[in-house]
Amino acid sequence: MRNMFTHPNNKIATLLISFSGGRTSAFMTKFILEHPKYKHFKKVIVFANTGKEREETLDFINECDIRWDLNVVWIEPVVNPQMGVGTSFRVVNYETANRDGQPFETAISKYGIPNIARPYCTRELKLVPIKKYMQSLGLKKWVSAIGIRYDERHRINPVTSRKENKIYPLAQDLKCNKTFIRNWWKNQDFDLKLKDYEGNCDLCYKKSERKLLTIAKEQPQLVEWWDHMETKYEGGEYSFFRNHTTAKELAKKAYSTDFIEATDEFNDLPFNPILDMEFDCMCKAS
Repeated sequence: MRNMFTHPNNKIATLLISFSGGRTSAFMTKFILEHPKYKHFKKVIVFANTGKEREETLDFINECDIRWDLNVVWIEPVVNPQMGVGTSFRVVNYETANRDGQPFETAISKYGIPNIARPYCTRELKLVPIKKYMQSLGLKKWVSAIGIRYDERHRINPVTSRKENKIYPLAQDLKCNKTFIRNWWKNQDFDLKLKDYEGNCDLCYKKSERKLLTIAKEQPQLVEWWDHMETKYEGGEYSFFRNHTTAKELAKKAYSTDFIEATDEFNDLPFNPILDMEFDCMCKAS
């Protein structure tokens, strides 16, 4: 079997580190840079900005970049409005990165409101632009390091991982969990200034209902952009949130419903299949 550290022509393989902006992906990045197992890789660290990442996330990525000399490449999707023409990318930086949701909106204008029934946003706003950027470097193949911890290993598909040349250092090498990551950051002199339930994409529809209701109650101004998109595109026929819940309805429910709010780090409440079900995404804070 071919060693993933080298291509068939024996050139040093390139390792793509997808930096989502969360604590786990940040720790994984530092772990890879310091672990001797990965010293032979040529490393490319990429963050894909959608315009809906929290400002705290952008600050955190920038601080990690400066403190650890990461040379993070910041990119944004460039969605071509013509059907049949794929998404491309542009290179930005901390100062020029969009902060008003414009890259996300260009995708909505072409593909409509994303939701659980049509969850294209990760593909068009993250995966495709990153792939196009890597190809722009003249690469046809690379190894992708994904920030999934050992306690999240159920998210790993072995067949897809082999096919797409993905590795999971925190699940396969370190075998660390969420507690380890949070404790490690508590011992550092800087951290991501977000609560666990807030996540990096402010109101990602893949978050649990409990998290969404908590965020909408604490920071109602965040609902405005999502409501505007639902109203502007498709005449409000489609909504972001599960069970056909609109952004307005989410905000109303946050204030009119008696529910136990999400908490930072750990939640000792028994799992509620209605309030706590969420879907895998790249926008988690931890």
